[in-house]
Amino acid sequence: MDRTTERLVEFALDYRLAAEPERVHTATLHHLIDTVAVAVAGTTAEPARMAARVATRSRRTPGATVVGSGGDVAPDQAAFANSVIVRTYDWNDGMQAKGGGHPSDMIPGLLAIGEIALASGAELLSATALAYELLGGLGIAVSRAHFDQGLFMGGATALACGRLLGLDREQLGHAVSLALTTALPLAVHRWGSLTMMKGASTAFAVRNAVHCTELAAEGFTATAAPVEGFFGLWEALGEFEPQLPVLPGGPSVIEMAHQKPIPAESQVLGLLDIVPRVRAWSPADRIESIHVEVCERASRHVADADKYDPQTRETADHSLPYMLAVALVDGEITLDSYRPERFLDPALRPLMRRITVAAADDLTELRDQNMGVTKPHPVRVVFRDVDGRELREETMYHKGHFQDPMTAADIDAKFDRACQGLVEGAALTTLKRAWWEVGSADDVAVPMSLLAHVGAADDGRPTRKEDR
Repeated sequence: MDRTTERLVEFALDYRLAAEPERVHTATLHHLIDTVAVAVAGTTAEPARMAARVATRSRRTPGATVVGSGGDVAPDQAAFANSVIVRTYDWNDGMQAKGGGHPSDMIPGLLAIGEIALASGAELLSATALAYELLGGLGIAVSRAHFDQGLFMGGATALACGRLLGLDREQLGHAVSLALTTALPLAVHRWGSLTMMKGASTAFAVRNAVHCTELAAEGFTATAAPVEGFFGLWEALGEFEPQLPVLPGGPSVIEMAHQKPIPAESQVLGLLDIVPRVRAWSPADRIESIHVEVCERASRHVADADKYDPQTRETADHSLPYMLAVALVDGEITLDSYRPERFLDPALRPLMRRITVAAADDLTELRDQNMGVTKPHPVRVVFRDVDGRELREETMYHKGHFQDPMTAADIDAKFDRACQGLVEGAALTTLKRAWWEVGSADDVAVPMSLLAHVGAADDGRPTRKEDR
């Protein structure tokens, strides 16, 4: 192995969640439960339904579970479908490493392998914390450049899946080599008018990682120098050194990864946090202008021309003008905010046009200040009403950020909201208990079985009750 690959493999082999402080255990459980919650909600999205339908054509035994669509599915297909399901509504977690992404996108890969490996809940939790640390350790070392968020997810997922399968050092080397060299996603899907691929690009990396890990387990070999070899990753990205652990002595990556109380793009969450104060100050129809200052990247990412007239759900949940306008009018952001009849509503466009967004140099500098894989999300905004009054607000950290984390009660309440109309009553109580107590499960397939048919309609396609 080249030196970088060897470093990744040795870290994976040595990692034990049991050796980490209790706070890391708590954070890992919280992120896993948060992921299960958004997976239940995600079964209602059309991209998720498409992925699930394709996945369930690959039935096999032993197999894995597709949330909302049953079990005995080929693990790589289950991993793909569930990654789309988790990611689709932009409600899952995130982190701020240069080469990172939404780390819980990897969890469906671990769940799929965990089921066929008969892994315990404790082993799943350990693999989850490992995958987060690996993704952070790679992502903090180098920018993805023109590649998308799945660039390093494949390698991190493969190593964590390999641990669940009990692969040896050589097999882990081949698994990570295959994963790092066979799925190099371009970032073109993440700009301008957005499509279903915005919520699915990482799923390809996770699916590939599961496939590569199963191949390595069979003895399939790959280049020993995927990073430092001729035309390896160093050629594409420049030389880099993984930082493992990211912050020796803590906090861990899974602690620093932020969570989302509401389904919205991370850089807009702080702005949405202040909406109740703005509504108490003035009705939306009396607001004459709103001027928002953010960092340069946010101004390009969530306030470009396409975001002022969102034509898809994926564009709407990345549109600062839309999300702020609909929150001011409706008083909240929910999954219903992203129904076509809402984001296409012409009545919202006048308020959206009264919102201007500019990049501020000082906020860009703040945004560039990393601590490990977390950083501020600074926003400065001035509201003016028709009477000439002004309300000025500034925010640095949104609810769910490492500096203002969601509590166990917050996550439990989010679970309830995500399951509304899909899993209720005694079934919801059973589902939540199983996942809050997953650390003591002898076989992760047992709590996964409770997700096999959540919210499934008679035709087997997940849907909300109000859509039936």
